[in-house]
Amino acid sequence: MSTALFGFGLALLVLYLLVFAVDLHKENDFYREAWPSYRLLLHGRFLAFLRDGPAYVGSSILRAPFALLAGVFGAGRRAVFIATAVPCLLAPGLLAAYLAATGTGTGATGPAAARRGIRPADLVILAPSVSIAISGGHPEDILGGVLCIFAVLFAQRGWGRAAGLALGVALINKSWALVAVPLVFAVMPADRRLSSFLTMALAAGAVLIPVTVIRASSAESAATSLGGGAVGGSLVPSLVWWFGSKSWIVREGHIVLVAVDWLVTGVWWWLRGRVRRPGVDDALLMLALLLFLRAALDPWDNLYYFAPFMLAVAAYEDRRGFPRLTWLFAIALVVIVPPAGLLNGLGDNGHAAVFAAFALVTVAGLGRRALFPDRPLGGYGYRTAIPSRT
Repeated sequence: MSTALFGFGLALLVLYLLVFAVDLHKENDFYREAWPSYRLLLHGRFLAFLRDGPAYVGSSILRAPFALLAGVFGAGRRAVFIATAVPCLLAPGLLAAYLAATGTGTGATGPAAARRGIRPADLVILAPSVSIAISGGHPEDILGGVLCIFAVLFAQRGWGRAAGLALGVALINKSWALVAVPLVFAVMPADRRLSSFLTMALAAGAVLIPVTVIRASSAESAATSLGGGAVGGSLVPSLVWWFGSKSWIVREGHIVLVAVDWLVTGVWWWLRGRVRRPGVDDALLMLALLLFLRAALDPWDNLYYFAPFMLAVAAYEDRRGFPRLTWLFAIALVVIVPPAGLLNGLGDNGHAAVFAAFALVTVAGLGRRALFPDRPLGGYGYRTAIPSRT
């Protein structure tokens, strides 16, 4: 309970500082994309809310009760933003509490570990990619990352229906959660997969199918009803930037990144998963790799796209002592990713080259650890110092 309260308090403090100290009521993606549809909802126009919502309208639906609650008190757009961000920011605190209570986190166990009240999953809310997800108006990416982590953890423990429900809600929240679907079923006991799949399909379908039908009546929103339409254009910090903004791999970037993640998961399962059922270490590390690829391959890569990846790395490093990987990536991402950041003076080609080198080294390092866990990971010595948990 104390771990959850610490996480909740820290998240709410960050939200308060970002909203009032940075003065977020002026402009961010929430006010441009989600607020117009929430305003329709507050005026009782539910169908218009669904038709005119952003591509991630499923997330707006999940958080609609909080918007309505704020509306009861006559709240304006900033108050609605705060109200709809709160459930997303409570999610990391719940994750930290779950890891602490169940001992699911990898690494050391016993009295020494139990005394550690502050864990990476608590403090990752301070990582730039996570805080920018809030300040940029996309706290739903934090919620999506936590839901995917819960789905993997539940699946590894054999809780099929719970894993299916978490994954289904993640798919409602944002369609990029598709990248985690094969992994969840790969780490799950075979006899739980059918019930888990049915739970996922029912949960996601109950929301997404009616919404898709309603939005299909509007030609303008039909193309992006599930956020899977053609992308068009690319930012520099993306691995597909080199193909050119008019290439098919950029136009169909969202489909490509899902296909790549599913292929990587298939290779991992063929080499490891079918030999023995993956443990917690294996599952969380693989999820981190998939979430990193999801961000690095997205043509419109943004720093906040890496927030789910940071959450997965923090969960992986839970109880390992000082979270070296978590803060290494936190620093590296804020230096390398922003288009108008510290590397802006290198020009587009130079910036893209630095990002590509960083991304490929990261993928190689995480992939090596995921595929060959018996070998120590570059100086960390996790294999010998901390045994893998199953």
